[in-house]
Parts: sequence; structure tokens; C-alpha cells
Amino acid sequence: MTPIIRPATKADEAVLENICLLTANAGTSAKELHTDPALPALIYSLPYVNVESTWSFVLEDDGEVVGYVIGAFDTRKFEESAEASWWPPLRARYEPMIKDPDAVFTAADRMRIDVFMAPPRANDAQIAFSPAHLHINILPSHQRQGWGRKLIGRAVENLKENGVQSVWLGMNPKNTEAAKFYGRLGFRKFEGAPEGVVGITVQQWECGN
Repeated sequence: MTPIIRPATKADEAVLENICLLTANAGTSAKELHTDPALPALIYSLPYVNVESTWSFVLEDDGEVVGYVIGAFDTRKFEESAEASWWPPLRARYEPMIKDPDAVFTAADRMRIDVFMAPPRANDAQIAFSPAHLHINILPSHQRQGWGRKLIGRAVENLKENGVQSVWLGMNPKNTEAAKFYGRLGFRKFEGAPEGVVGITVQQWECGN
């Protein structure tokens, strides 16, 4: 069967968590870095099927989800909604654990938990470029086959349908392969963007893809 792209649902949470873990180390697996395998997804994928102002699509091949593209229409609303409903339960869960002298956490665990405690906000330049942002991850088995381009194409189509004319994303600057991929698609650094943040307009996408 040909892989399909479909909207994600809460029923996809387990696979979103797994894909996020297997790509969270600058595009490679972070399994060996974490004692709690859910930590990357609690930041980078699961909020997008639980928080307001979000959208999400998955790539499914023969019944198996092998990739996703997810994001927010309005990043400021997403940040506010996450602060109201998503981060507080995680803080309540993890703060006692990191204060426990007998608890075992890796440096990567602590880095992720620090995000729960003080989530970073997009800067004004990012919001000025676009209110919307996205994340995309695909398992190695389905990389370099054109599915990344198709997933982002579906995301751009969705944003356009909802009146959004541009989008940005952030990546680990160490992930040079991702930087090349986004560059080929037309994503570019914009004025005031932090390191690793690139964007594209709907018009630029449609002209180049």
C-alpha cells in the first residue's frame, strides 16, 4: 500500500512519543540519553494533540505511523494554552522527582525537565514573521523518499486554508542534514531569528515546490 497522510488523533500519542524519541538527538535516537523515554515527546509532539490552536498530521504506511508534521496556528495562543493546561501537571509530576536525592536522572533528562519548569517563548521576530510554527520528524526507514516534502506540503496547505501565510520552525543547529533538507525546500533564516530557526511563506513554497 502507498503511505498516506492523515490527521493525527490522541490515539496516536504512543507513536508520536516513540518517533520523537527516535529522532530527538539532532535527528538520531535519544533512547540511550534518557531514563524516561517520554521526556522529548512531552515537549515536542504530545502537546500538539492536547493543546488549543494546534494541528497535526501523521504519515502512515501499512497501518504503521512512521512520521508526523505538527504545529500551531498561533504560537502565542499555543504558549498561553500550554501554560494553562499542559505544563502545570508536568511540573507537579517531575519537580518532586528531581528534588529526590535518590532519583537517577541523566543530563538530557534534566535539560528536558528544565523546559517544563520554564518553557521558552518565541521571540518577537519569530511572531512578526509568522504566528505559526511547526515540527516534523520521520523515522529513518522513510527518510530521503520525498515524504518530508509531502508532509510539509500538507502542513502549508492546511495553514493556507486557515488564513496563515507563513510558518517557521526550529531545529538543533547540530543537525546539519536537517538544515540541508529545509534549505532545499526553501526555508531561510529571517531577521531576528534565533540560531536554528528558519521560515518560509506560502507564496515561496508554492513558487518553489
